[in-house]
Amino acid sequence: MRASIAGIRCAATLVFAAMAASGAAAQDFFKGKEINLYVGSAPGGPYDAYARLVSRHLGRNIPGNPSIVVQHMPGASGRRLMGFVYNVAPRDGTAIAIAQRALPFDPLMGVESHFDVDKITWLGSANNETNVCMAWHSSPIRTIEDLRTRDMVVGSSGPSSTDTIYPNLMNYLFGLRFKVVGGYKAATETHIAMERGEVDGRCGISWDTLQALNADWLREGKIRILIQIGIDRVADLPNVPSVFDLARAEEERQILALWAAPNKMGRPFFAPPGMAAERAELLRRAFEATMRDPELRADAAKMNSRRQRDSRRGGRGADQAGLRDSERDRRKGRAREQGEVGRLRTAPINPYLPHG
Repeated sequence: MRASIAGIRCAATLVFAAMAASGAAAQDFFKGKEINLYVGSAPGGPYDAYARLVSRHLGRNIPGNPSIVVQHMPGASGRRLMGFVYNVAPRDGTAIAIAQRALPFDPLMGVESHFDVDKITWLGSANNETNVCMAWHSSPIRTIEDLRTRDMVVGSSGPSSTDTIYPNLMNYLFGLRFKVVGGYKAATETHIAMERGEVDGRCGISWDTLQALNADWLREGKIRILIQIGIDRVADLPNVPSVFDLARAEEERQILALWAAPNKMGRPFFAPPGMAAERAELLRRAFEATMRDPELRADAAKMNSRRQRDSRRGGRGADQAGLRDSERDRRKGRAREQGEVGRLRTAPINPYLPHG
């Protein structure tokens, strides 16, 4: 009996020693290092905002407390970044990323890609979301039913963006009349175009982001929410129809469920494939701890309040301060070529991280 107890104690000692050694090794590895957090879209949009928010708190939850540096690699709706992470980025934990949530669904959608999503080291997601379509208050579009007889011009970054996919899907299934204007590099550009009158609105922004992005738009009636797109309905929008309400057959509901499913991934964070299992698990635990971190929650709430105050004063968000007159003229010329012109105003972005 004494021998058995002694054996158990010995085994426990070895386990704790191994755990301590593993923690020490991780701390030794990350101490003094930088982790690059890559963003698959341009500065100023929601993915950039989430990345910057997480970057300020993630290092505190990783042994060795490495610094987190945000880098941008926009292109092909996140696929350029995914290709870099999959094929080029270091696999030791010093490169992580956030990119568009639709990427893991590429194989289901028949999209040609140069990566295997099953091999990516997924770290976690900051939230899950329901998207909405919105029309600017000066647009003649008042309800989703108006699109059966009227055109609605919406802005998008490109053909792989949900801002393009959702309108085209509803056009195909329900005969609606969305007209997509592509080429806006980031969400902020689309919002500028909407305020200028270049486009009627946008169809693909998350409700959580919109609430914090421009609470004054909602409060002052500057936008109309036409429809919500997601597996989950938004309790705040009891009178706004779900895209599933438009479905007339089970096949249509299944198609909608497939395209709405990426919203459950919210803002996904990931790392390269082939990472050592213990290093991947360490980063996952650190990410989970960061999501629960009271300091991150407080930071998100504070930033949300500040952006809303800036918006009410008519000020510009810091992420838009770098927009040049020449870039505005270029966008204005492009929009005119597509038949849409209007006024220029700015819309500060929101780095809000929803609870839950």
